[in-house]
Amino acid sequence: MPTLVTAIDDTVEVEYGQFLVQEIPMTRNVLTLPVPRGDWFAVGGPGGLLLHSAGTDHHPAVRLELWDADPLPRPGEWDRVVEVACDLGDLVRLQSVTAARSPQVLTISRPGPHRARVHSGRRVAAAELGEGSFAAGVEGWLVQLWPGA
Repeated sequence: MPTLVTAIDDTVEVEYGQFLVQEIPMTRNVLTLPVPRGDWFAVGGPGGLLLHSAGTDHHPAVRLELWDADPLPRPGEWDRVVEVACDLGDLVRLQSVTAARSPQVLTISRPGPHRARVHSGRRVAAAELGEGSFAAGVEGWLVQLWPGA
């Protein structure tokens, strides 16, 4: 049975409709990951995850979880769920695209290849926010990480 190792509940500043789960130090910058064409909301790669919000400028609630194995599906009112691969160092945190960093840091117990299941909810409400609204808690995210290729 998978075990939750640690979790943080946080918020992040979404700018230009995006935010990051970024490893520390930023020697592998997630902003350099190639972005797919069309409607996307999560890309993983070396250094973390690039996440695309439905809103432009706001502060969503984000829960970041580290598991020892693939967690069981998480019920909830999620609009979208996707699984991606990433490669993580010892520490990660939430970060805006202009480098506003969360003070909360998640320690990765086994650095290297990981899987991430990314959940996003209340996207319609977030899309209705005006540019520069910087509303808090409208959109919700759950990012589950676990070791794996």
